[in-house]
Amino acid sequence: MSIPIPSRQLFINGEWREPINKNRIPIINPATEQIIGDIPAATAEDVEVAVAAARNALTRNKGKDWGSATGAYRAKYLRAIAAKVTEKKDLLGKLEALDNGKPLDEALWDIDDVASCFEYYADQAEALDAKQKAPISLPMDTFKAHVLKQPLGVVGLITPWNYPLLMATWKVAPALAAGCTAVLKPSELASVTCLELAEVCREVGLPPGVLNILTGLGPDAGSPIASHPDVDKVAFTGSTATGSKIMSSAAQLVKPVTLELGGKSPLVVFDDVDLDQAAEWTAFGCFWTNGQICSATSRLILHENIATEFLDRLVKWVKNIKISDPFEEGCRMGPVISQGQYEKVLKFVSTAKSEGATVLCGGARPEHLKKGYFVEPTIITDVTTSMQIWREEVFGPVLCVKTFSSEDEAIELANDTQYGLGAAVISKDLDRCERVTKALQAGIVWVNCSQPCFCQAPWGGTKRSGFGRELGECSDERIVAVIMVGGPTKGTRFRPLSLNIPKPLFPLAGQPMVHHPISACKRIPNLAQIYLIGFYEEREFTIYVSAISNELKVPVRYLKEDKPHGSAGCLYNFRDTIMEDNPSQIFLLNCDVCCSFPLPEMLEAHRSYGGMGTILVSKVSAESANQFGELVADPVTNEVLHYTERPETFVSDRINCGVYVFSPEIFTAIGGVSSHRTNSANIRRITSFETLHSATRSLPSDFVRLGQDILTPLAGKKQMYTYETMDFWEQIKTPGMSLKCSGLYLHQFRVTSPHLLASGDGTNCATIIGDVYVHPSAKLHPTAKIGPNVSISANARVGAGARLVNCILLDDVEIKENAVVIHSIIGWKSTVGKWSRVQAEGNYNAKLGITILGESVIVEDEVVVIKSIVLPNKILNVSVQDEIIL
Repeated sequence: MSIPIPSRQLFINGEWREPINKNRIPIINPATEQIIGDIPAATAEDVEVAVAAARNALTRNKGKDWGSATGAYRAKYLRAIAAKVTEKKDLLGKLEALDNGKPLDEALWDIDDVASCFEYYADQAEALDAKQKAPISLPMDTFKAHVLKQPLGVVGLITPWNYPLLMATWKVAPALAAGCTAVLKPSELASVTCLELAEVCREVGLPPGVLNILTGLGPDAGSPIASHPDVDKVAFTGSTATGSKIMSSAAQLVKPVTLELGGKSPLVVFDDVDLDQAAEWTAFGCFWTNGQICSATSRLILHENIATEFLDRLVKWVKNIKISDPFEEGCRMGPVISQGQYEKVLKFVSTAKSEGATVLCGGARPEHLKKGYFVEPTIITDVTTSMQIWREEVFGPVLCVKTFSSEDEAIELANDTQYGLGAAVISKDLDRCERVTKALQAGIVWVNCSQPCFCQAPWGGTKRSGFGRELGECSDERIVAVIMVGGPTKGTRFRPLSLNIPKPLFPLAGQPMVHHPISACKRIPNLAQIYLIGFYEEREFTIYVSAISNELKVPVRYLKEDKPHGSAGCLYNFRDTIMEDNPSQIFLLNCDVCCSFPLPEMLEAHRSYGGMGTILVSKVSAESANQFGELVADPVTNEVLHYTERPETFVSDRINCGVYVFSPEIFTAIGGVSSHRTNSANIRRITSFETLHSATRSLPSDFVRLGQDILTPLAGKKQMYTYETMDFWEQIKTPGMSLKCSGLYLHQFRVTSPHLLASGDGTNCATIIGDVYVHPSAKLHPTAKIGPNVSISANARVGAGARLVNCILLDDVEIKENAVVIHSIIGWKSTVGKWSRVQAEGNYNAKLGITILGESVIVEDEVVVIKSIVLPNKILNVSVQDEIIL
């Protein structure tokens, strides 16, 4: 179909402007491979002008023109845009199909969604007016407080080519509703309708500079937006690689980002489904929009009982998909976006075949289409989890298939991905659907369908699919997590005689101990910042903090204490820093806790309780509770009625797990208790830290340590509540408990992070039994037998015939030929000689229940060490049992 492409310039400050360098980029119709027009190519110089226009529009007339105007005022413009988009629906849909290659019907439906999204955010803009100056309940009537909602500022919006106008709208509409001004940079592969959005804004009289639209290449226009000091936030949808660069650029200026990145979403189909209906959703979930959807459910995880029949029906569905020019009647699949994408998709298919997979159908250009970037919808079977087609995003019409036999196996396969954008489950058993939904690690989970999306519901991913949410109500919630890592007091740095926790970088299941609470924080919605607080030297955490910041894509910062304030005291001491992010809620986690941390569920419960704080608790026997203190809660309301760290005359059956979520009002409460303690006599507690350092260091006489029993005054006042966890919980009080917890985390990796676990066949690599972690730099002899529950750290060496069971090997450990290590921790740079044996009974609570070798201990050949603790730098040339070698 011949439709003229409007010739447009850059849209800056409410008018069309030629790029400063006057360059343009050709538009290629992916269905014909013909050049059909061109778009302006912006560069950094144009970005400067656009950002300046956006900044001026935000503050013009003291903000009354936009930023400080009422939501109702902004809503009028959003509704006018929606109406004009509806008026131009036919033209916009045709331009979208021509530029992007999606079937015309799909393009027209997208334009309907564009108008609906602007309408929805017009409503949200009006709703903001009612939320202004919302009062905050304070414990003192003398003072008043309220919340004032203000726009963030100038936002940079960078959008993809698969839904050109709709994805742009997802970012533009909420930004404008909130009172922000924006600079939009659509993909250079499909920008035509975004330039038409500029014309719509000009026609409805949107104030100049509120929305600026720059087309151009990513490095030339997108990168300068992301790194511009006057852009207050960046929102990006696109590839994980580009998203990582944008985050790095934004991090230099500590500006927030929202990233919606790649995906490799699973669709789990159980054996109780309607086969035709499930096959239709499977085809829709992967092949809609020509297979170019970031959330495409492109990994089919299919119950083995129905695999053959289901795939037969799925192939029939797929072969009925009409592949043609997007404007042809009945077209259901058009071309992929470009020659580069076409070649990439076919390369994925050929690699899958070379790795041993089977192309069940498709995998090539349709025979009847000689021109255009068309690829047949493709189904690939006989896939293994190590294949590229299983692990990497194709972004094209390719579905890979793997079967399962149990629900647990299905969940493990579904979560076997670095991505976490979408997932789907299809089953008639709704209880099963509920279980699987909760277990899937994804930002969006569909039940008995795939891909429906509504602007009223939040959208966004986890893991390497990005973070932050788009759509849904305007959310100002920002969550901060504070993790107490302690410090080098007696026992807290791992030493053989330690009966306290190891240092936070001590490995549990191959990961630093502090990494486990940090990993749990990945599931917290709207997480803005993580703080690690302790009195180790900052240099000990520098490399780790940098690495974990990159992994989580959330700022992580280490704060060093001057003295041991206790959990609550630490929180209070750094309150000004913590409140810099204006958090809505604050998580506090102790580092010495081993559990699965149900943090999102805790947060939801905390909101519903409405109190100042919520404590994670676990039910235990009365004898166990007696070791941890007294906690009594109402069994119906969960309100904390009584709390103390020291057991009294009666014992409850709940214990504090050392995980909390607080509202910012907690600082007022801590301040009040701190003042009371300072003014009271004989209440100061002497800590182990003070005792250890009393000979060399004195603390101020007015110093008050605030531990967890700061919560005591809040009990019985409808301010503190409990949230019960049914998961394993232990406080790591001994190295033996570290060994136990390491094994538990290794087992948990089976579901959460199977890629961290080792595998072996005894021929080319060591025999692996059960759950084992091996650092990539470690060297294992093929005849070694390892597991279960073994964690091997960096640069460790395990010799021929060695046998390892339930143990931790720290960095640079050497286990020589035919040595045996069971129920033991082998310290840094230690050596176990040939035919030697280091073992214990595995009683985690006993003082000599496990054997511990300190740093640089040498056990010579044919020496047996049983149920013993050996201090660093010792050489054992005779056998020992039930000893502490000083």
